[in-house]
Amino acid sequence: MRRRDDLPFGRIALVLSGGGALGAYEVGVLRVLERAGIRPAILAGVSVGAVNAVLWLANGFRTDPLERIWATLRPSSVGLHWVTLMVRALGAFMGMLAAVQILLTIAGSPELSPGMLMRAAAAERPDVVATILDVLAWMLVGLLGLVIIGGSRGAEDYLAWLARAHGPNRPHRWYGWLLGLWAVVHLVTWLAGWPWPHRFSASLLLVGTLLWVALRPGLTGDRLRRLFLRLLPETGGRGLWGSQARRRVIQRVVDQGDPAALMSPETHLIISACAVRSGQMGYFVNWPDPSPHFRERIADAIGAVMPLGSPDQVIEAAVASSAIPVVFEPVPVVGQEFVDGGVFSNQPLHAVLADDADAILVVLVSPSSGPPSAAKEPNLVELAARLLEIGNWRDLQAELQHLPARWSRSPSAAGEPARVCVVEPDRVLPGGLYGFSPANAAELRRRGEADATQALAAAGWLAPETEGGASDAAAETSSATTPDADPPATPHA
Repeated sequence: MRRRDDLPFGRIALVLSGGGALGAYEVGVLRVLERAGIRPAILAGVSVGAVNAVLWLANGFRTDPLERIWATLRPSSVGLHWVTLMVRALGAFMGMLAAVQILLTIAGSPELSPGMLMRAAAAERPDVVATILDVLAWMLVGLLGLVIIGGSRGAEDYLAWLARAHGPNRPHRWYGWLLGLWAVVHLVTWLAGWPWPHRFSASLLLVGTLLWVALRPGLTGDRLRRLFLRLLPETGGRGLWGSQARRRVIQRVVDQGDPAALMSPETHLIISACAVRSGQMGYFVNWPDPSPHFRERIADAIGAVMPLGSPDQVIEAAVASSAIPVVFEPVPVVGQEFVDGGVFSNQPLHAVLADDADAILVVLVSPSSGPPSAAKEPNLVELAARLLEIGNWRDLQAELQHLPARWSRSPSAAGEPARVCVVEPDRVLPGGLYGFSPANAAELRRRGEADATQALAAAGWLAPETEGGASDAAAETSSATTPDADPPATPHA
């Protein structure tokens, strides 16, 4: 499999759309492009598409590094830390519960009445001492709840490192052993009648056990997490999670390649994100002097061009473009705050047209025939994902309708290749927006490879197979067995 030698396009643009965990499908497409020797002159990405674009460009259009990282991703790897979300809610619950328990303990305990406390014998009674310990313990819980709320965001990065260093289940086992030890202490002091804040201890064991079950892999934990999301109140933050985990993943894979390649003038990189204050779409570009024509076309689409000056800024733009509203906090870039660009423009075809692309390869993670069908969404996070899917489909239809009239998705009768090649699945992909798992990623990559091969052939971009397919098969085998080698030297297409 290789590109046809007479492919007439000089500035092919590759557009990678957003889709969260479905971005693994795009990695399969990139593998096919690498094997075929197709290197885009313009690389545009939104949300996870921006992340894949940055990683692919930094690694010299080699797909191996992307496949390796996607094979390890889980929800916690990209910042979906259920534990910190639960701990933050637990901190608020602890503060409120402590205030109520202190009030009830003082008002509902005759042994703490002024008359009882004034008696000399009160200090010698175990029930009085235990009640006082209860009050002091709940005061400590209230203070601890405030500390947890303030420190949970900063702990996300540490928890991501802990899960990666020791495996996702080991911290859960440690927590279970600690909880069991606490239960033994509680039971022994209760049986022996020793002074101990038993009401506080029992409440802590109950809440701690529920948290342990909720974090446990499997059906029971999944059901409890869904129940938790149904009951989750509004939070005081600007997103359920921060962005440090995604930033670390992107930085790690970029460092495996050449960060300076992100600023290479040979390949124009366009990353889109939505500005929170202005409502404009920000189009981050990796070249310093965008043409007036490009700026005018972007302004017509209610957008703004924002040149980036360093690889670090490119990485930050990718982090901002993948900050799903409500789920992740907005990310500041070049003095403004941005969220996921897929909110309003998930396939920025107009941006690559403004950069004088003469052909477009667009990768979709859902069928273009209609928004993916779905059952009733069980919680706020999945409802937000569903609304994003609908918005993305509507945006795609508008973008396709505004393509130049001469741009066709099918080869001409004279055999000229199509100017628009759309790679898309024929049915809804498994996993959804947040379904990060090694097994799911492998299946999505496989489907991406199959669909890309079929779409490129249908668009007339690939060379016809030789008799028996021997030549193409040999070329594909060579590419597959030497993934770190540079692709065939071909001009930018």
